[in-house]
Amino acid sequence: MAKQQNELGPVVATLNLKGGVGKTTVSAHVFRVVWETFRTPTLLIDFDPQFNLTQTLFSRDDYEKAQKAERTVMAVMEPSPSLQSLFSINTSVSPLPEPTEVSTQLWRFKGLKHIDLRVLPGDFRLVKYSLMDDHGQLKKVESRFLSFVSKCREGGRLTVIDCNPSSSFLTLCALRACTHLIVPVRPDRYSILGVELLDQFLNETPTIEPKPKTMILLNGIPRQHYDRSVEDELRSHPILGPVTLSQRLHQSAKLQAKPSYAGFATDKPGPYKNKLKDEIRSIAEEIGKMLGLS
Repeated sequence: MAKQQNELGPVVATLNLKGGVGKTTVSAHVFRVVWETFRTPTLLIDFDPQFNLTQTLFSRDDYEKAQKAERTVMAVMEPSPSLQSLFSINTSVSPLPEPTEVSTQLWRFKGLKHIDLRVLPGDFRLVKYSLMDDHGQLKKVESRFLSFVSKCREGGRLTVIDCNPSSSFLTLCALRACTHLIVPVRPDRYSILGVELLDQFLNETPTIEPKPKTMILLNGIPRQHYDRSVEDELRSHPILGPVTLSQRLHQSAKLQAKPSYAGFATDKPGPYKNKLKDEIRSIAEEIGKMLGLS
């Protein structure tokens, strides 16, 4: 159900302090189906210096065109032009760009131009914020990002922030911006350890207020010979269990990124395409209801 123009849409940060758990899989492939199912304008923000989300959805040529046009996340973090130095930030006063000015439209519904799916490409230059210790400069960067996300929420737009797997300046920016947190985990104890540390980090960081609502998604479930012991441990956890989604995402070759293919997994030709899409749709429906999209 579409939001009213004066309503603010939810902001979801996809995050786990452990890498390799499928954050980009969820941000790209699951939230594409959330957009498709609930018909709500959606913006995916690649907030990881490794920009895997961008590489998943953009060809190299298309990304280079976006960079040249200054249509990446760096246009949000600093006024243009951003400084090339690793230890300096352009702090001049400049209006924030509109979300549609710096993002790329990938899909829209015919006859419903405003209900589109857009991506704000990532940028390797984000790494410089993890190398700096000038809190005054960084505070200005954070303020611009939070203001931009507030602008993104207008008109009920769903905003999804694909985060880097670390406790860094960028992580704090995303956690302060989001209303909801989705944490992908694989069925192994190290992956769940990342969730426990993230929960502790949230609770012990007073500057993250209000706390985002958390959803945990089990990802990478083997289709055969699956040992449920770790999943059972997670679901019985007194804190994490109640916020773990009932739906799970199984392993699929279609979800693996390949340099030869740029796009969404459910658009890839070949066997099991419909099976994967049905599974992702069930997850998308559960997430959408948690976000109040229906």
